[in-house]
Amino acid sequence: RVGWLGWGGASHSDQMTSHSDKMTSHSDQVRSVRTTSQSSDQRAGPVGSDTVSNNEDLTDHVTNVLDGKQLEEAKKAVSDLTVICRALRVILVMQCSILAQFLRQFIIKHTNNEQLRPIRVFVKKQYGAVSKHLKPKVKEYGKVLYGAGMVVSTWLVFYILYSALFNADYLEHSFAGVHKSNIYGPLYKRHVSTKERRSLEDLAMKKHRFNSFKSDQMPVNRIIPDTRSQGCGDLLYPHNLPVASVIIVFHNEALTVLLRTVRSVLDRTPPHLLREIILVDDFSDDGELKTLDEEIAKMGKTRHVRLPKRSGLIKARLFGASKASGEVMIFLDSHCECNVGWAEPLLYEVKMDRRTVPSPIIDVIMFDTFEYRQANPQVGAFDWSFTFYWQPRDQKNFTEPLIAPVMAGGLFAIDRSYFEEIGTYDTDMNIWGGENMEMSFRVWMCGGRLLSLPCSRVGHIFRDRAPYSFGGESQILTLYRNYARAVEVWLDGHKDLFYRFVPLAKDIDIGDISSRVNLRNRLKCKSFDWYLENLLPMLPTEKRLLASGQIRNNKIGQCVDTLGRRRANDTVSHYRCLPKREPGYTNQVWMYSKNYEIISLENCLDASVPDPNDKSFKRVSLWPCHGLGGNQKWHYSATQQIIHSESQLCLSVGDPGKAKLFLDRCDGSAHQMFTFTNIYSQDDFDF
Repeated sequence: RVGWLGWGGASHSDQMTSHSDKMTSHSDQVRSVRTTSQSSDQRAGPVGSDTVSNNEDLTDHVTNVLDGKQLEEAKKAVSDLTVICRALRVILVMQCSILAQFLRQFIIKHTNNEQLRPIRVFVKKQYGAVSKHLKPKVKEYGKVLYGAGMVVSTWLVFYILYSALFNADYLEHSFAGVHKSNIYGPLYKRHVSTKERRSLEDLAMKKHRFNSFKSDQMPVNRIIPDTRSQGCGDLLYPHNLPVASVIIVFHNEALTVLLRTVRSVLDRTPPHLLREIILVDDFSDDGELKTLDEEIAKMGKTRHVRLPKRSGLIKARLFGASKASGEVMIFLDSHCECNVGWAEPLLYEVKMDRRTVPSPIIDVIMFDTFEYRQANPQVGAFDWSFTFYWQPRDQKNFTEPLIAPVMAGGLFAIDRSYFEEIGTYDTDMNIWGGENMEMSFRVWMCGGRLLSLPCSRVGHIFRDRAPYSFGGESQILTLYRNYARAVEVWLDGHKDLFYRFVPLAKDIDIGDISSRVNLRNRLKCKSFDWYLENLLPMLPTEKRLLASGQIRNNKIGQCVDTLGRRRANDTVSHYRCLPKREPGYTNQVWMYSKNYEIISLENCLDASVPDPNDKSFKRVSLWPCHGLGGNQKWHYSATQQIIHSESQLCLSVGDPGKAKLFLDRCDGSAHQMFTFTNIYSQDDFDF
């Protein structure tokens, strides 16, 4: 933090000037952000770099990057620096160098990546002019001024060293302070003991399910790493992309997290592409948000609308959509941070085909530390319990959009008129949950498509559960009700597979679905079989199954059970066989496919046996299904043995109290005999 400070003297001043020149040499090469309109049928192509070589170009460049208010603030800061340096020239040029470098560090700390380069160029020119003017004065005033400069410089160095040792955030404290009105620094800057900090963090975690205290200590316009895939920075998009309305729904959100979401949209979206930001307040009652209107008034293009009662995400988004005026609507969660260049790829795909619904790749903001982490390119998928999970995708072209079977639902863009045309949301779904599945089926089956874009990145705070109530109804019942509505409208003959994994959903009153069925008929949508064959060919269906249900060992009267484990390499056990309505039943539901895989949700039964003759314990585990056979290929024999194809060992159980499932030599004992609940076609079994 203090490596840039000098210790006085003209020679050190020269060194620092040289060092400053080195620091900004890279900044002289500035990529031009002027976009050239391309024909709408061309994909973005590479763009070269350009150098800002004169004041006119610099002014144009800075104007393209910053809005008027920010530009004036930046220029005023640099002008103030010049006045201060000239006033202090009687003391020593060294002090001016320190102040110039101090301002440089402040700009680096408190500006975004896309704002930083032109400001650096501007500061360099001003600083260079001041240094050139002041150097002759040092010789004129001689050793007396040199001594005075040494005293002042030494005092300043020790002061900053002391601050760095006892207050790691002294830069923010010096410039932002504790003022709530300063949107460019922390809103609630506090310096507390370690014990008090831990207590405050625990309270924040209980309230928001993430560390909002940590968020309060950070600037709302912090710098985050550019996590776009290789080559994305070289793409140039047309200037005349559709204008967007960004809709953000929130309920009792942490204030600084919400403001950081808004600030990231404003700072990293080209002004001509952003019509407005609509904050939809779903009847929040947290006093922390009482200053929200005061804060967003300083930001521009942002308005706050409030629902008269708690309505849930789905209805709140529809309310926000009714207020939007942009050609495209971009829905975001209230705990996000948009990355550099996030909006252009989304708007470009909608411009090319209005029936495309693109989503960004969702990076991870750690809920406890707020560290921003890059996510690998991946798309959404689901299992028969309607559990959403991420499916990695290999890319040959790192900038190419990815076909997404389902979307996460929190972050996506859609043409405003197409949103109405395709039936918006199912308004009889409550709060949230399942709406992403229903919309994904509807878009794909009714003529649209979903894409995930590696060149659009938005960070998201993932928390373990929602920190708010579901309006008097339990969260799980709300989810099951929403799921069942989507299942009854869109899954055709595959409904039973869902109810096999979620039997409780079959007894829930889902209300009237006739309007959604009529919508499907009116849009002339394709069948769910078409959806599975084209988008999720690996998802097992009854046509692709030999058997399903519980796998029971009659000797000990227990069933093969995951015990709720779903991570790769988790051990598989056995447990008493559960009835359908009892919690934990779905952990005992398996599907035996025509590829001879034994599947639980997205995982397969797996065993690695380097040496079948080795007498050591050979455990059985879960592993994501890969469709390649090998460790995941099993044969169900006519003698009811489940044989591991690669090792020719049999699935076995031992002592019921130890709940161990393992491989052993096939001996025909009852410990190796299993039955499936449902057998579909023994003719296809590879006995």
